[in-house]
Amino acid sequence: MRKIAAFFAVSFLCASLSSCAQNSERKTIYAMDTAVTVTAYGENAAEGIESAEKEIYRLDKLMSRSNKNGDIYRINDNGSGSVSAETAAVIQTALDVCRSTGGAFDLTVAPIMDAWGFFGHEYRVPENTEINRLLKSVGYGNVTLDGNNVILGNGAQLDLGGVAKGYASDAAAEALEKSGVKSGIISFGSAIRAVGKKPDGSGWKVGLTDPQSPDTFIAEISIADECVSTSGSYEQVFEENGKKYHHIIDPSTGYPADNGLASVSVIGGDPTRADALSTALFVMGLEKAIRYQKADGGFEAIFITDDNELYYTDGLEGRITAAGKSSLNMSKIN
Repeated sequence: MRKIAAFFAVSFLCASLSSCAQNSERKTIYAMDTAVTVTAYGENAAEGIESAEKEIYRLDKLMSRSNKNGDIYRINDNGSGSVSAETAAVIQTALDVCRSTGGAFDLTVAPIMDAWGFFGHEYRVPENTEINRLLKSVGYGNVTLDGNNVILGNGAQLDLGGVAKGYASDAAAEALEKSGVKSGIISFGSAIRAVGKKPDGSGWKVGLTDPQSPDTFIAEISIADECVSTSGSYEQVFEENGKKYHHIIDPSTGYPADNGLASVSVIGGDPTRADALSTALFVMGLEKAIRYQKADGGFEAIFITDDNELYYTDGLEGRITAAGKSSLNMSKIN
């Protein structure tokens, strides 16, 4: 018997537009396989949202591996070719994270995602022999990027699903700013990008999903002009023969990562990198992820374990609070 569920990872908290500010606009669209909500405040709010929407749709077509007119579809189909400067930049960021995390994040995991049915939402548990065969094509070392030219070796296939939402959220934020919007927020569910602060000068409140109860929040964090990217084992999950499987694949095994973590959130100023890092840190597991964050720096992180223990890096002191669970054990990482 198979059961399927999908949830958004994070959400910004605001009771209503009218309670947040006057001259406010909000629009929800569907792109990059998720619902995207763009909220803006001020006299240029409507213009800003229209501009941001166009950017999101444009990037969805450009970087989707299912759109025949996009860069990624064409490269995967041909095995090589030139891409736009934007796509090349995103691929470069992805490769940088692949290298720095030792492959915990890998932009060539597409065949494995397909085998599990996570790309087309037709879920199944593949045989070991199938996974082992497909793993021969997985590995960021199979990707050569020279300027705007890409070469895929050993049958590799690109999937920018782990970075594209972050990049698109940043591009949408830039579109809002170019339109004169100084206060706004873009939510891709698992990737949130704030423009400035709330109209009243306070930080945006971003709710973190409770992995054990995905329709509620376990904590909330205050952000301003930065991003939050979350990878959670509850986002895409199915059950078969009494066992649950989630979509965060360990590229070294071809199976869903199983290391005691239920959720990882990365907070910082680079949404593209944060998007990739949230996946990489999840795959690493708590101890390795903490060591990486301390050595690498440049971002903050929140880790929620399978037993609902929450750990946060010291740069978030005073910015994170429990939400709805007074007994939640939150620990700062020293």
